[in-house]
Amino acid sequence: MKRIYTFLLAGLLVLSLSLVGFAADNDTLVIGTTDRVTELSPANSYDNYSWHVLRSISDALLKIKPKTNEVAPALAREWEVGPNAQVYTFHLVEGATFTDGEPVNAEAVKWSLERALRLDGPKGGVGLIKMIDKIETPDNSTVKITLDKPNATFLIRMTGQIAASLIWSPKSTPENDFARGDLTGVGPYKLKDFTPDQSVVLEAYDDYYGENAKTKTIIEVKYTQSAQLRSAIEAGDVDVAFRTLNPVDIKQLEENPDLETQSPEVLPSVRYMLFNVTDSTFKNERVRKAISYAVERETIVDQVFSGLAAPIYTMVPSPWSGSIDTFPEKDLEKAQSLLEKEGYTEDNPLEATLWFSPKHYGTTEADVAAVLQGSMNELPNVDIGVQSLEWGAYSARMGEGGFGMFLLGWYPDYLEASNFLQPWTTGSPEVLGTFFNHHPNYEAYERILDTALSTPNPDNRAALYEAVQILSAQDVMWIPLWSNLAQGYVISKPNVKNAFCDSTMDIRSWLMYKE
Repeated sequence: MKRIYTFLLAGLLVLSLSLVGFAADNDTLVIGTTDRVTELSPANSYDNYSWHVLRSISDALLKIKPKTNEVAPALAREWEVGPNAQVYTFHLVEGATFTDGEPVNAEAVKWSLERALRLDGPKGGVGLIKMIDKIETPDNSTVKITLDKPNATFLIRMTGQIAASLIWSPKSTPENDFARGDLTGVGPYKLKDFTPDQSVVLEAYDDYYGENAKTKTIIEVKYTQSAQLRSAIEAGDVDVAFRTLNPVDIKQLEENPDLETQSPEVLPSVRYMLFNVTDSTFKNERVRKAISYAVERETIVDQVFSGLAAPIYTMVPSPWSGSIDTFPEKDLEKAQSLLEKEGYTEDNPLEATLWFSPKHYGTTEADVAAVLQGSMNELPNVDIGVQSLEWGAYSARMGEGGFGMFLLGWYPDYLEASNFLQPWTTGSPEVLGTFFNHHPNYEAYERILDTALSTPNPDNRAALYEAVQILSAQDVMWIPLWSNLAQGYVISKPNVKNAFCDSTMDIRSWLMYKE
């Protein structure tokens, strides 16, 4: 084991030394990260960093305007939405070409979307666009999409935020197999090289239909640990450090006069506690509600994340439309009273286990679990233990209903309030461990969310989302805890411009450059 570790360190040192020249070259920008690509297959990948690389090399019909939540034109220059939000018509830009030189036309868009729907990989996010029922091409520059039922979130699902919505060349992309990096898009960059768990190299596409990438070559280097990433940005081996640095490191790097820090104002990254509402202990609503009064948020924010997080009292973070605080602040008297009414006393305490995964969300998870355990155990009639499992076993047991109370995190698939509410209630309640489809109020949530998704007016839709949040504070299938801001921090050399992370939880590589 020692020999292998030494070999890995030696390889990392060689890689770092080889990047020094590139980091000094204004035509090349080096980005360091601890994130990993799982698979460069739009129909079979479902993680932040794989999607980051994929959206660097191809566009979708629409995009999210930088530093906003606004849907903006991309391959579609304009669009119309039918009166009941079931038919969407997109008019394509003129002159766009894939990086293999083939034209981007209506048939290519149809081919690409239908390919994703057909392949629908078991590890992918194609389900996010599976409401597509029919794709028509009235002419060479028009794509008409009919959904199986009204869905007012479809436009935002057609942005590059969802990998399955990205458009690929029929000529150079395998039709009936996952691409695994063998794909050609219509993006600001081409994929020049990909070495798993080491690096991604992107090369600017000179004939891009939009604004050309500001840097000719982007090299993205993978580091095993955040401490290594910190050392790399301090040593000048990389121009930009992004996802993920430890909170303590970020605070110290902010004081480094040779570096610049871009901090996010708000991120849609939420962390929370979940309950299996069929669990023998937590099927009791009053027990779940008592725990919601007992949990500690401020200590997590201050002590675990050095202030680089924000306490939340709803699953829909502000400033998303429909966000409303509905969960209570800490109140141990109310918590104790609720539990006493259910027969829990000092002689007969509530005994339960809080589960967490020790590495999937970084190195701070054990500390978070300890804070939560301590805050709940302040109650004289409570005895909470903690246990952990590695992510593979954790996610499997979660889906089998094996946890009564456990921690999870969420980055939205698309930037709309329903994606913070639906998955655990009516979307995938068993996969995500709440088993809320067995709750007596399940059908009420289903009706509200189905109505919201068929409501084109955003204000009316927001009111329905508020209703779900109010109900959730009564039913307590979840307890919102904090929004993680640390993952949005970008550390860069002073001469790097446009190095920022916005609400998409991503950096825009094609906008960055060095002076």
